Amino acid sequence: MFTQEMPRKAMHVKMKSPGIAAVAAATMGLMAVAPGQAQAQEACSSYAVQAGDTLSQIAARGDVAGGFQTLFDANRNVLANPNRIEIGQVLTIPCVDGSLPLSATSTSTASASTAPAPTTAEPDRALRIVTASGYAPFTDESLPGGGLITQMVNRSMELGNPDQEYNLIFINDWGSHLETLLPTGAVDMVFPWFKPDCDKVENLSPASAFRCTDFNHSAPFYEALVGYYTLKGSTYENVGSYAELQGARLCRPEAWFTFDLEAEGLMPPNVEFTRPVPQDGCWQLLMDGEVDVITLDALPAEEDYRELGLADKVAKIEALTSAQTLHIFVAKDNQFANDALPIINAGLEELRLSGEWFNIVREGVKETVEN
Repeated sequence: MFTQEMPRKAMHVKMKSPGIAAVAAATMGLMAVAPGQAQAQEACSSYAVQAGDTLSQIAARGDVAGGFQTLFDANRNVLANPNRIEIGQVLTIPCVDGSLPLSATSTSTASASTAPAPTTAEPDRALRIVTASGYAPFTDESLPGGGLITQMVNRSMELGNPDQEYNLIFINDWGSHLETLLPTGAVDMVFPWFKPDCDKVENLSPASAFRCTDFNHSAPFYEALVGYYTLKGSTYENVGSYAELQGARLCRPEAWFTFDLEAEGLMPPNVEFTRPVPQDGCWQLLMDGEVDVITLDALPAEEDYRELGLADKVAKIEALTSAQTLHIFVAKDNQFANDALPIINAGLEELRLSGEWFNIVREGVKETVEN
């Protein structure tokens, strides 16, 4: 993970706001289709999207701790695409403590009856499932349950097929997961790894494309938002498409993946690309006029520029925020592992439909923030 540009500081939650923080608290505005004046809303309630609304505005007016991403997490049954909200969509506004209103919980629980039937294939041998530490709040041996995605994997296996034996272990050499452990069959599954847009594999570098060509993937466990930032008043502040960044000077810290940029043609020679080693290194370059646009995970990005006192100088390029998904990966030639993927997917779907998925996220992030 780290070897393949997994951010070393990714998702390190240190927000100072009360209540729980969201895992990727991007406050990007996602505009409803038509202009107009939004109505007020309250925490622990539901809200019908009005003309002119954005998710970040709704989150702010509802005092949603963690902002945009918490609101998005609570409404994944309504919002299939984080880049678009529609007038009339009814959104659940989380309560002050981060929980969902009772009506929303009841609805989610009732929906659980539509979850896929658990996979009942006879177990062959124990699956070997691997993750690593250092990626809080998602995976870390020091966290309760090993982190929130580790908890989801365990619960998905229990719900998908309680008879399938498995061993879940931490191997803290992230680079070995995709480079040697899966290809050699030493393990069956690894998580959590970002999957590129495999429909655009022809645009990807070999270092990114192999995530599509060599591996199959579970359903997504989580969608982390990636933001784009520039100086207020910049000619890039209001661009509406990735194509409008052609010729720009982009900055993304060295540890981060690039496959999303590759897929959109935002690599040299189409752009000038700078990759400083420290995660906050892009901000000084932006202030010095040496780069035009910064792009990385929205949570650490927005934490960094606020801590550096740049909140009044930085503008989010709202139309460009993307969602990158975290998955379990299996080697395509490991038939046993591929046969077991439906277990994971069925259990994960039941987690989502029952509301347990959101509770795991909420508690996992709360634990990280408070400690």
